[in-house]
Amino acid sequence: MKLLLFVGLMVAHTSAAPPRDTCPSVMDSAGIDYDNFAAFVSHSIHSLTLEDIRFYFKSDATEDNNIPTVNADMESEERVLPNAPLIGYDEEFSTPAMRQFDMVLRNMDRADWQVRGYSPLEKATHVFHMAELWNKAGEQYNLAERLLSPDSELCGCVTDVENNGIWQYMNLMA
Repeated sequence: MKLLLFVGLMVAHTSAAPPRDTCPSVMDSAGIDYDNFAAFVSHSIHSLTLEDIRFYFKSDATEDNNIPTVNADMESEERVLPNAPLIGYDEEFSTPAMRQFDMVLRNMDRADWQVRGYSPLEKATHVFHMAELWNKAGEQYNLAERLLSPDSELCGCVTDVENNGIWQYMNLMA
C-alpha cells in the first residue's frame, strides 16, 4: 500500500506539503508506518522509469513526473534524478519483461550501470523483481486514485520527498 500511495499520488498530482510536524500523525492515521515509509518507498521506486510508470500506473505520465530515481549511470555526478527518466526501451518487444531484459543486455558490459558489482544475471533478476513489485502495486492503482484526493493532507505528506526521508534514502542507495 505504501508504494501504491506514493507512486499513484505522485503520478496523479503533486499537492502542497502540509506542515512537517503533522505528517507522522497523518500517515499513521492512514495506516502508513512513517518510520519505515521512506526506506520502503525508496526501494520501490529507485529504478522506476517513465516507461514503467506509463505501463504499470498512468499511461499519460509526463517526463516531469516528480518521482525521484537513482541514476542508472553510476558514473554520473547526479546520483539521484528528480524525475523517473524516459530511457528508451526497445518498443519492438511486446512485453515489459523483454524490454527490461534487453536493456540489461545492452548495458551488460558497463560495470557502472544500474547496480555496481552485479553480474548481468543479477541485474536481470533485479529488473524482473522490480517489475513484479510494480505489477502488484499497479493492480491497486486505479482504486487508490478513485478513493484519495490529490489535494489531501495525506497526499501532501507522501509526495513531500524533501522532508519525508525519501530523497535522503535515494541518495544512500545511489
